[in-house]
Amino acid sequence: MGEDELIFTPEDFIQYEARRRGVDREYFQIPSRLILLYQKSAFKYTRQVLKGKTIDWLYGKSRPFCIGVVDGKEIGSFRVWVGAPAAAAMLEELIACGAKSVFEVGMAGGLQSLSKPGDIMVVTEAIRDEGTSNHYFQPGVRLEASPKLRDLLIQRLNIKGIKHKVGPVWTTDGVFRETKSKLLKFRSQGALAVNMETSALFAVAKYHNIEVASAQVISDVLSEEGWQPAFRHKKVSGSLRTLLNTAIEVLAEA
Repeated sequence: MGEDELIFTPEDFIQYEARRRGVDREYFQIPSRLILLYQKSAFKYTRQVLKGKTIDWLYGKSRPFCIGVVDGKEIGSFRVWVGAPAAAAMLEELIACGAKSVFEVGMAGGLQSLSKPGDIMVVTEAIRDEGTSNHYFQPGVRLEASPKLRDLLIQRLNIKGIKHKVGPVWTTDGVFRETKSKLLKFRSQGALAVNMETSALFAVAKYHNIEVASAQVISDVLSEEGWQPAFRHKKVSGSLRTLLNTAIEVLAEA
């Protein structure tokens, strides 16, 4: 075994689970088109939109997988764990099981002075301030959204007349280390918001040469004056549903 050869791969874990359950490896195969999300309510909503069935995937009842059909295209929906390491590991497994076109739809903290809860942003790239992506690429490598999926989403939002912003997101794995100096630093670099997963997901996608795009709803706002939470605001939940609907349409078109 070479020094850089992987000791343990997603495929190894999937094969292990197949043997443990007494099923064929193909039991865990999923659609190539996938919505990736974090909120339980968002998963329930996509299941309704997709009119999908839930399957017992790798994580059983704790993390069910939903499959539906839109315009003749199979689309999956899956709720990953929060945080860059967990989200990246799960995406690795999803890719090993067939995912090729993935939309991350999440919530993020707004950074710009005019940010408001419920604002929609389409991510162009993720500014790296977490550790997981460094296991895939050197720190100076830019991690960007799939141009194809990103542009299709922007086009569809424009057609629908849905207001949105387009720009970078700052990704950190130190949620309680978001200092004023970091706020000013990443705001000056154009970051519209901060979250905990996107740069790691983009790294995994770039490494495996698959398409991953991201869209976020502003759920709270960070400023020099402090923190304004609005996670349960009606505008936030409404925008999240709008994004989920639109991302599903894009995946059916892509």
